[in-house]
Amino acid sequence: MNSIQGCVFQLDNARPHTAVVIQHALQSVDMLPWPTRSPYLSPIEHVWDIIGRQLQRHPQPTLTVPVPTDQVQKAWNSIPQTDIQHLYDTMHARLHECIQNSGGYTGY
Repeated sequence: MNSIQGCVFQLDNARPHTAVVIQHALQSVDMLPWPTRSPYLSPIEHVWDIIGRQLQRHPQPTLTVPVPTDQVQKAWNSIPQTDIQHLYDTMHARLHECIQNSGGYTGY
């Protein structure tokens, strides 16, 4: 794997990311140091959490692949744009609080 010029990557130090084979593959990639068990800061992680909670509220037996895809699409479409905008608008505050707490719990 070659380094992508001007890019810095972040891993959350999850067990699969710390495997020797992954570390070897990423040795030429600029990585942002990140504490283990740090909170998810990316807005998309919060959106996936919202979708996951919606899917858990309405469990249905999965018979074919299109069924879960349709369920995820419906959950995605039901998220109010104001919720997504809020995640975007609070990104700076979430980053600041994470830095203040040395990568620990932020309450977000």
